[in-house]
Amino acid sequence: MENETIGNGRTADVCLHDTASVLKLFKPFMSRAAVEREYTVANHAHAMGLHTPKPMELVNRDDRTGIVYERIQGKSLLRELSENPFRLNAIARQMARFHHRLNSVIYDAPENSQKANIAGAIKAAPVLSDPDKERIIAYLRTLPDSDRLCHGDFHPDNVLVTDTLWVIDWMTGSSGHPVGDVARSKVILETGEIPDSVPVYVRIFLALGQKKLARAYIREYRTVSSVTGAEINAWLLPLYAARLNENLSPKETAVIVKRIRKEMRKRL
Repeated sequence: MENETIGNGRTADVCLHDTASVLKLFKPFMSRAAVEREYTVANHAHAMGLHTPKPMELVNRDDRTGIVYERIQGKSLLRELSENPFRLNAIARQMARFHHRLNSVIYDAPENSQKANIAGAIKAAPVLSDPDKERIIAYLRTLPDSDRLCHGDFHPDNVLVTDTLWVIDWMTGSSGHPVGDVARSKVILETGEIPDSVPVYVRIFLALGQKKLARAYIREYRTVSSVTGAEINAWLLPLYAARLNENLSPKETAVIVKRIRKEMRKRL
């Protein structure tokens, strides 16, 4: 049924548009520039042959900006993991191989820089002092640059499963270094809370297996690439700091701050 809501997120709601498409309608606080940036990145990813829903048009509805996307009728890898938790290692390997293929795509867009986006999030992050933010951003500038497609939010809930895998949600897509992108996924997998939509008994299992999932994912990514563990870990400090600018729970915030302090003692 047209206009039926099928998903809600912090920045957007997703509803049926017609039988072959969905409308991602962004919340009123989201700027049109941010929506247009997602539309541009998603178009590039689709044009380069990645399995991602085709963005069809930008629309305005009720003073909100939206993107009409091709409809992919599949379940998320998170749901697959919830239903089959003992497939954790296989799912982690699938994720890593798909992510590596995504990161192999060239995306030369200096106006949408991975590092600039990370620095902006650090500047806006609560908890940290301004001097600490400046030190972390200075450290970020020493990390390597590249011109590859980065997703910025690659995790099991943003990957759909049909007869293949599909990546969705390009809100944080950018041009940057693949190692920073895989490190970002490591941060999410290790520190993110399992959504309440997942059954309690599965949530407990997944919480216990969260580090195992991250390790299996990183191990497979390193297998299919030439990336080292040290190279990935070098990105953690600025990514932890940037993550503080997200809608975290008090528990998540406490975990992130503890990790930031540890990384600062090691890196700065």
